[in-house]
Amino acid sequence: MEQWEADDARRRHMARFGRRDTAPELALRRELHRRGRRFFIDRQVSRRCRVRPDLVFPRARIAVFVDGCFWHLCEEHTHLPKANAELWRRKLLANRQRDARNQAILTAEGWRVLRSWEHDDPAAVADLVEDELDRWAAIVGRPEGRGRE
Repeated sequence: MEQWEADDARRRHMARFGRRDTAPELALRRELHRRGRRFFIDRQVSRRCRVRPDLVFPRARIAVFVDGCFWHLCEEHTHLPKANAELWRRKLLANRQRDARNQAILTAEGWRVLRSWEHDDPAAVADLVEDELDRWAAIVGRPEGRGRE
């Protein structure tokens, strides 16, 4: 694996960006909560990989990721920095490969993985999540699909 070197100023700058509680993630959480859905946030779900989905519905085994356009290389919005462009391209492609590897592991373990982009409408993403939760509820015989998860 390639070693990433950064000076102290760059390290401090990048440390200011959190990996959870982003604005798109909060918008989705608010929308699902408004609809009566309850979930866990930033919870590890597998021992085979260190991935921590943004939202987790453990009984239904649904993991939801809200991917940032830059870090996950959205084809619609990502613009590579001009400085160290090749380094960034390799880094972001490695992120994409890691996402695919982690998704394959979770799927093999029985998780339904839902991915959305930060630019997606939170209400539309919430609709997709609710569809999956309702599908799970119908399979296990829950009457409405609502309630605790």
